[in-house]
Amino acid sequence: MKAATATPKGSKASRTKRKIIEAAAWLVYQRGFHATSLDIVAQAANVNRGSLYYFFRSKKNLGLAIIDHYESLLHENYLKPSFDTEASGREKIRCLAESYACMPNQDSPCCGCPIGNLSLELSALDEEMRMRLKEVWDGVFERIALVLAQSQVEGELPGEIAPLVYARSFFSQMQGAHIIARCSQDEASLREDCERAVMSLPWAQKEESK
Repeated sequence: MKAATATPKGSKASRTKRKIIEAAAWLVYQRGFHATSLDIVAQAANVNRGSLYYFFRSKKNLGLAIIDHYESLLHENYLKPSFDTEASGREKIRCLAESYACMPNQDSPCCGCPIGNLSLELSALDEEMRMRLKEVWDGVFERIALVLAQSQVEGELPGEIAPLVYARSFFSQMQGAHIIARCSQDEASLREDCERAVMSLPWAQKEESK
């Protein structure tokens, strides 16, 4: 029997694996990792336990796959659309803040940032997952830092501070805004807080808040 990683792309097995990951990722977003059992995942994905264990030998294996899935969504849906343009660095940062203030909602209530929620829940409980989550955040910071370095070249940001320092400060503010919004259920304030994260950067000439 071939390993799951060797399954040809587009095959039935590959589609089943993807279906399991997507179902698990949505359940974890709604319920949290610990409250999401493998039985619930199998039921939501409409597969039997045998199929689930064929791809994921443990809940931890599935958890790592969920982290990969969330990371992919973050880059594909937010970072790439905001940054892979001909816009100025400043415009790219504003675009990211605007899109990030519209992270997935569970119906109407805001459930926060999926990868942020998982970081809060798991980082102190499992070292392997903590390190994998750290890799995700490091990749996000580095991607944002490249755009902020562009802003420095364009003369929009001071050049004496490392772009990575700016990146961590900016994105950490938006993550904090999502934690608060999860409790307040106030989408308008989430948008305002993400906008303030942009304005907190030491731009050469401050823009007026919207």
